[in-house]
Amino acid sequence: MRDSLLSTADEVLERLEDEIAFLAEGLAGVSEQLTYLTTELDGQLTEGSPDQVGHTLDRVAALLGDQALSDLTALAGLGAIRHGHPPQRDDDSVHAIPTLATEGVPVATGQGDSDERSADELRARVASAADHLRRLSVFVTDRFDLARAAAERGDADRALEELRLTREAAGSAPVSYQLWLTCLADLPG
Repeated sequence: MRDSLLSTADEVLERLEDEIAFLAEGLAGVSEQLTYLTTELDGQLTEGSPDQVGHTLDRVAALLGDQALSDLTALAGLGAIRHGHPPQRDDDSVHAIPTLATEGVPVATGQGDSDERSADELRARVASAADHLRRLSVFVTDRFDLARAAAERGDADRALEELRLTREAAGSAPVSYQLWLTCLADLPG
């Protein structure tokens, strides 16, 4: 009887490890895709490709949808079973989502003394919005990796907080994207 209980326990542990590996692999794939999209976004912003930038931002948002939340939550639960109660965090610092820097960037277009100044101001706004989108993309990728690592350790609170920050940052990208598009369209020929 004792051997059959050990056998059953071994099977349960093996199943637990298989489920953890499956979820961790899927979430690692999301991390890889986010890293790839960060690189793609950088190139698309440099090239000034509005449709491609919009498509990339949509793909990032889709990757962070309900499936990522479900998988991350499941992984955190299974990680807690494997590792026990997560240790107390040493790093409780809050990492703020990048904001669009507006200091030194003109608020309204066409208010310069000359067409050249207006064009320079528009280029500065385009660059500022593009840089902000880049910072958001890096933030999203980095925070998702932290969420995934926390879930693997069984730290559900940290994993879900990191995912919340990740999703919030991705959700703020459309404002910068619209500014980038508007200024890009207003740039002279």
